Amino acid sequence: MAGIPLADVDVLELRALAARWPNAPARAFDGVSATVAAGEWLVVSGASGSGKSTLLTLLLGYLDPDAGSYRLDGRDSRRIDPHELRRHVSWCPQEGHLFDSTVRANLLIARGREDAPDESEMLLALRRAGLDGVVGRLPLGLDTRIGSEGAHLSGGERQRLAVARTLLTGSEVVLLDEPMAHLDEEIASTLMDDLRAALSGQIVVLVTHHLVDRRQGDQRVDLDRLALPAARV
Repeated sequence: MAGIPLADVDVLELRALAARWPNAPARAFDGVSATVAAGEWLVVSGASGSGKSTLLTLLLGYLDPDAGSYRLDGRDSRRIDPHELRRHVSWCPQEGHLFDSTVRANLLIARGREDAPDESEMLLALRRAGLDGVVGRLPLGLDTRIGSEGAHLSGGERQRLAVARTLLTGSEVVLLDEPMAHLDEEIASTLMDDLRAALSGQIVVLVTHHLVDRRQGDQRVDLDRLALPAARV
């Protein structure tokens, strides 16, 4: 039942999944299947308009399947309270919004005030995201202001800070939405290596236009080739 909390999620399953926006004449995608366990990555590709953003919306519990099912540890998403689901599934957007405040304040919003991360947790998340060296050099460390939308940080540093904030949510399923967009090749490659290490124990769904981000053992769903199950590469 919806009122029963989820335990830590170990498996995400998509079974012949289809999605349709309310009142839309056609489905956004159809026939997506994959099973992803902790420590595994699902790479989702497809052209603009193929349904990648719709899939992320569904995985976050803001849209119900039109057909098939989305399951977390065997429980159908439609029988999980959406707020409970989002305690276990977090989204790191292409350009995570950063507030005109301090590094600390931008990390604190990862969790509610009653469960706010302490400084040691923040420093660990920054280290896992590969940003601890940068923060260590800032004049006031965690209490340094980063400017509007993180203007005082580079593009790669802004993305790493968004990743650190996602890590602090403690969710078992992480949705990465084009994390390498707008980064040059060298920075993007280094960030991907750090993401792979930081998220080694979690279920990761990576939406990307760049299949170079895919690694051996990943599963792949190509939304341009509808109704084909995920295949290991």
